[in-house]
Amino acid sequence: MVKVLTKVGNSKAVIIPKKMIENFSLNTYSLEETEKGILIIPSDNKNTFQQKVIALKAQKNQLYKRMQKESEDKETIQYYKQNTVDEIDLDIIEE
Repeated sequence: MVKVLTKVGNSKAVIIPKKMIENFSLNTYSLEETEKGILIIPSDNKNTFQQKVIALKAQKNQLYKRMQKESEDKETIQYYKQNTVDEIDLDIIEE
């Protein structure tokens, strides 16, 4: 669908068809710049793909922080200095 921006004062507006607003429950939204253009995301829909990606990124960052903290632990450093990779108990990976 190709649309033309509408002038509103000193700005421009996008007119979204009523059917699209209803289909996406688009009462409030957020705009995101992407490589291909502007993405309109319903902000009151808690289960959108984009929101799930944001949550996963937050979990990833928390995991990396935990890994960083544990890698700086004196006991952990000492353990890996004394043991080779072959001597690591692989059962801990499954926990």
